[in-house]
Amino acid sequence: MDEEVHMARRVFISFRFSDGEKYKTKLCELFDGETKVINCSENEDRSGMSEETIQKYLYSKLKTTSVTIIIITPQAINHKKDMWGRYDDWMYDEIRYSLEDRENNRCNGIVAVYTPEAKEMLMKETLHTCDVCKQESTVSTIFDVDNLFRKNMMNVKKAYKTNPCEGIYDSDKDSYCSLVEWEEFKKNYNKYIDKAIDKREHKERYTLTKRLQ
Repeated sequence: MDEEVHMARRVFISFRFSDGEKYKTKLCELFDGETKVINCSENEDRSGMSEETIQKYLYSKLKTTSVTIIIITPQAINHKKDMWGRYDDWMYDEIRYSLEDRENNRCNGIVAVYTPEAKEMLMKETLHTCDVCKQESTVSTIFDVDNLFRKNMMNVKKAYKTNPCEGIYDSDKDSYCSLVEWEEFKKNYNKYIDKAIDKREHKERYTLTKRLQ
C-alpha cells in the first residue's frame, strides 16, 4: 500500500528544449517532497535510433512514473516531422509511450500545461448555445493542433460524460488529458496530478488515441 502511494507521485515532464526548459526548471523547483520528477524530455540526436531502441529507452525512463506532465510552449504546440512527413519528435514519442501499458506498469495519466505565450495559438473564447438546455455561455474552443495531447481531450465515452450539454465538456473530467493554464497549475498542481492519477485508474471511460496517422 505504501509503495503504491509513493509511486503515485512520480512524474515525467515532457517539454521542448528550445523554449520550455525554463518552465521545466520552475516546476522541478516548485514541487514538494511528495512529487518526485523521475525523468524529463530528451534532446539527443535520434537519427541513428531505430523505433525499437527509442521505445526501450523511453520505457526505461517512464517505467516508475504514473503521470506525464506536458509543457505546451509555442514550439511544442505541433509535433515535428521529418522530410517525408513522418513524426520525428521526442515529445511525440514521450506522449505516445506514456499512453501505452508497459511491463509492470500501466499507462500514465496526462496533464498538459500551457504557457502564457502559447494561449492564443491553442484556443479562443466563443459563445455557445446548447441545443439541450438552450443556455448561452462563453466557452474555450480548443484548436485542432497537430499534437497527441489534443487527440486525448474531450474523449470521454458518452456514458461517463459529466457535462450534459452537447458539444460542451467538463475541463477536468471529460478529457483524459486536461489542459491547464500555467499559473493555475502552479497554484494547484497537486489537484491536477491527483485528477490525472484518478483518470488513469478509470482509463476505460475514455477513448485513448495512442498515435497519430
